[in-house]
Amino acid sequence: MLSMTELNNKRAFTIAEAAKYACVSRATLLNWIVSRLLPYEELPGRGKGSHKFRLIRKNDLDAFLNTHYYRKNTSHKNGYSQELILFEKEA
Repeated sequence: MLSMTELNNKRAFTIAEAAKYACVSRATLLNWIVSRLLPYEELPGRGKGSHKFRLIRKNDLDAFLNTHYYRKNTSHKNGYSQELILFEKEA
């Protein structure tokens, strides 16, 4: 698994990478996708159903998080960490 520093340098994420970057579970991230809140791209010829290979653009994920959630970056002695405060912003 990539470190947060390596994730910050990527332009697109797998589901697992996007979940780590957003500090949420894979299930939460998949719920955002199924609810059509978070756009993604399916790569052709990569299986059926839940085994399809999906990519999430970093710009899309950042825009979604900035629109719907508060994020706070913190520094710990083991390195960079990100905290996601799970409540929606008021419109």
